[in-house]
Amino acid sequence: MRDSAKPKDKHTGEDQMKTKTLVLGIAVVLICAGLMVSVGAAAKPGVDFNGEHYNLNIIGKKTDWNGGGSYDNGDRHTMFVPEDTSAFNFTVYDEGNETVLSGITIEMTQGDEFAVLDGNAFDDGKAAFQLAPGKYNVYIAAKGKPGGYTDINGWVKCNDTYYFDVGDVRVSKSKKAGWTDATDLFYVDATEEPDTVGYLDNLTEQGLFEEDEQMWVFDYLTGLTNYDSLIYPSDGTDYFWQYDNHGSKLVQVRFYPI
Repeated sequence: MRDSAKPKDKHTGEDQMKTKTLVLGIAVVLICAGLMVSVGAAAKPGVDFNGEHYNLNIIGKKTDWNGGGSYDNGDRHTMFVPEDTSAFNFTVYDEGNETVLSGITIEMTQGDEFAVLDGNAFDDGKAAFQLAPGKYNVYIAAKGKPGGYTDINGWVKCNDTYYFDVGDVRVSKSKKAGWTDATDLFYVDATEEPDTVGYLDNLTEQGLFEEDEQMWVFDYLTGLTNYDSLIYPSDGTDYFWQYDNHGSKLVQVRFYPI
């Protein structure tokens, strides 16, 4: 009877263990693959967040902070703004209408290199930043401890009595917070330019601009002056951010060359 019994396979237990290990390994690979897809999907396709870029740190301080000076060292990558801008405001002429806005302003210009021209917004409610030549994809993120948010609006000043906005973003720090694409703040399109201005409409009529196109804001300011230097003189045009801060201790802005 013993001879007729089926002999026990010495390797069965070992093979079963290998099979389980293989299945587990495949499952881990699939899970990791799924994670990699989800992480990749969180970033905008074609954007290398570790690639060449300029980083600007906007640091929020208590309202009574007094660092002194303008912090205008061109090599700086930081500027100081109120952590709470509720006590700050300024006046614009939104499409010709006098309007008081909350927050401080960050003047944006373009020159020979990236530079913080005025890194202290506490003395007069204003800061200033200069971009290097070229065009950029711009991304913004709130860092530091969770809580609070910052609203940023882009404003074009055509002259002393006429302004219009070109979009806005809100950034806040939370567990799911990431980089917000703010590139559109640096572009003007025909839907944003008021009919009263008419510069882009004029280009469209001449076949030099498509209705669905966008123009780099500093090119727009130059073109606006060339279009009508009496109404839009070069020393009267400007582009700036309305920076309305409500608790953000650190906001990072990254400029990636296109």
